Amino acid sequence: MKNSTNPQSFDQIVRNVFAPIYPVIAEQIVDKTAITSGRCLDVGCGTGALGIALANITDLHISFFDQSEEMLNLASGYAAAHNLQDRSAFIRGDIHAIPLIDEDVHLVISRGSSPFWEDWHKAYSEIIRVLKPGGMAYVGGGFGNAKLRDSIVQTMSEKNPDWRNSFKDRIKPERDALPGILASLRPAHFNIIDDESGFWAVITK
Repeated sequence: MKNSTNPQSFDQIVRNVFAPIYPVIAEQIVDKTAITSGRCLDVGCGTGALGIALANITDLHISFFDQSEEMLNLASGYAAAHNLQDRSAFIRGDIHAIPLIDEDVHLVISRGSSPFWEDWHKAYSEIIRVLKPGGMAYVGGGFGNAKLRDSIVQTMSEKNPDWRNSFKDRIKPERDALPGILASLRPAHFNIIDDESGFWAVITK
């Protein structure tokens, strides 16, 4: 679900630079969805930081889902470190063909993965398919708030001035296409958030 990257390098950035954003985003997910129990699918989970942050403040069972076995192995280790073994599952697969039955999960979350999906219509169709009636999805990208965003952008730019280039050509097309895609999929409701928390689609089946 992520762009091709070295899992160990990605993990170091998540743990050392991006770490403060995940508890903030997890709180925002709970605030927007009010879903705190049942099954959650963390799509493009990477090393599991967002799913773990959400599990830490809810009773949700988290299914960590990624196309990279190495990322899932790292996520499994971090889930164990947080004593989440009994509330975790690890699934390898493709967002365009999620290996779950229809109406299987209460909540789908994803941060930073969607710009790299090859077919947004199919991917969001799959997300809606696996949601239970009344279930919700919180999908997009962001840093939680402006202060965290500015701090991380400064730090990452000092490390690599070109670090955001891989996103630039992908983010705008998705933003432009997403309202029409979601309207065509006809969920019960959807809302696009575009503010200092980031750009997120909040979808109710």
